[in-house]
Amino acid sequence: MTDLNNITVTTLEDGMVSLLVDQQPISEKYGMKFDASIVDDIQALENGQKLKLFDEVVFSHTDVNFERDYHYATGNEKLGDRYQVAKHFVYGVKLEGQPEIEHVISNQGKAMTAEDVRTFIQAHVQKSLSDYTDLNYAY
Repeated sequence: MTDLNNITVTTLEDGMVSLLVDQQPISEKYGMKFDASIVDDIQALENGQKLKLFDEVVFSHTDVNFERDYHYATGNEKLGDRYQVAKHFVYGVKLEGQPEIEHVISNQGKAMTAEDVRTFIQAHVQKSLSDYTDLNYAY
């Protein structure tokens, strides 16, 4: 077992590792495991830097030109000699032949709460159904 200040790293039987930040698992629901090289990546972080650990897709859709997705990006941020879990609601756009574009969606500069995300998604789905989609036709 390795300890990086407030991150506890436990090596599992399959060679993967689990991470606890302040004794809390990164994702209790999914029991996330990471490649052991994640320890080196965490140790290499400079103060204020973030390391993306994984994404959870909330929903995605493709139109004529773009593939779009909305996802939670969960990462680890180094603040002084401690680390904290950083979660962001992210909008991603993929266009063939172009680099992927990602934008963190916030609520007036603050991280989105679960309720903010639900409201955001419902508004976007409703707008898509009422303004952009004719359900009588398929393209």
